[in-house]
Amino acid sequence: MKYVIFTEALKETGLGHLGRCTALAEILLEKGCNDVSIVIDTDNSFPDWSYSFPVYKENWKDIQTLEKLFTEFSIEKSEKNLVVYIDSYLAPVSIYEELNKYSQELVCIDDYHRISYPLGSTILNPGFPGLFINYDKSKYKVITGKNEVLLRTPFRESFETPKRNHPPCKVLITLGGSDPHLYSEVFLNLLCKEFPDLEKHLVIGPGFLNGKELVSLSDSNTSLYKNLSALEMRDLMLKMDFAITAGGQTTYELDRCGVPMLMIKTAENQSGNIRGFVECQGVKEIKDPIEVVHLLKEM
Repeated sequence: MKYVIFTEALKETGLGHLGRCTALAEILLEKGCNDVSIVIDTDNSFPDWSYSFPVYKENWKDIQTLEKLFTEFSIEKSEKNLVVYIDSYLAPVSIYEELNKYSQELVCIDDYHRISYPLGSTILNPGFPGLFINYDKSKYKVITGKNEVLLRTPFRESFETPKRNHPPCKVLITLGGSDPHLYSEVFLNLLCKEFPDLEKHLVIGPGFLNGKELVSLSDSNTSLYKNLSALEMRDLMLKMDFAITAGGQTTYELDRCGVPMLMIKTAENQSGNIRGFVECQGVKEIKDPIEVVHLLKEM
């Protein structure tokens, strides 16, 4: 059986899809599925990660490109020896329908019931959001919940969670692959002014356009990071006492590392995820970056 994962990593969509699809591919390989690959629609925000499986950079949301890919893969509609995973915020229903024609099983990775997926397909909502969505289980096989979260290999390994300082001495700021609201500048400016002795560790995503501004805002206790591997990201998290994070895939990595966190929504599709952490685990959400000052002073 062949397994092909279709996804995107664009400035407008961030890196969450690529992170969890990388994790999915790793998990499939660990389960003995030897023929696994990812097809990704991307731009210059594509991160410099390493992969243990083939990665093809193609605009698979174009029918002609899709047909060309299947010809190169020697895949025929009649054979049905293919399992397809799709993780997309942009692909139209027509592409899902086309991929369904080739596949023995179509797995639609979803966050907020974005579209009406092909009948009989599997909906995988890997995390909290699916708990708040009324999927029609007479039409789809539904897999959801925190136990279904797709974590990259270093986060699934066994490791010790260190004791953390309270109040915190080291704070991580991680806002995803891009920062359209420039929250990175706002948080860094606030923390440098209000907490000069606090260690600030800020991860700059590949889609950030404000690297020079972040350097100019930094103080002597600020560290900036780029292009971290999954292992480097995990090890950085384990050193932190606290984190300020967007509401995407990184929240599950922080949770796995036992890092107390504060969430801010940077995209509408993060709502269900944030709601799950707030309601199920008591994590705090802020609406305005200025709130972080009061919350840190309370610690």
